[in-house]
Amino acid sequence: MRISKIVILLFASSVITLTGFAQKNHLSSQRGVSNFGLGIGLPYGGMGIRFGTNLANGLNLFSGVGYQVADVGYNVGLMKDFKSKNLAQFYLSGMYGTNAAIKIKGLPESSKTYGGASFGIGIKLNSRRKEGNFWDLGLITPVRTSAFKHDLDQLKIDPRISDLTDPFPVLFVAAYNFNLK
Repeated sequence: MRISKIVILLFASSVITLTGFAQKNHLSSQRGVSNFGLGIGLPYGGMGIRFGTNLANGLNLFSGVGYQVADVGYNVGLMKDFKSKNLAQFYLSGMYGTNAAIKIKGLPESSKTYGGASFGIGIKLNSRRKEGNFWDLGLITPVRTSAFKHDLDQLKIDPRISDLTDPFPVLFVAAYNFNLK
């Protein structure tokens, strides 16, 4: 757990350093602009797609759907990105949807997805070639439900299962988004 806190702190400090105290509003952040993304991570439903539209400058409403380990995953949320003179922009996100899954080979009855809130930080790396397109790189911390924790604990004591690992406390996001304007 200590290592994940260190990773988050290093990531956050590098993001803040990259973004600085700038003032430019990139096209990907402007009100009324919409985007479509392909990637991995909770905002993309696991491994899938995401659609977003800017409700205001720097405030993006998004929804994503994709393949989660055990079933279809989805998320709906908000992303607040901050102005930057540079191509890199720091953002914060909050979402609700699929944030955990259990799937054990040979035990199809154990396959299940779980929903809950998740919160993240990251950077948008805006494209030089096509304004409005951007790379999305981030870290997400899911708030896992007691139902997920209970099911995982029950599987840990199941004699049919020998190698069960705990889920990562922090998840990664990597995707490319296209401007729809």
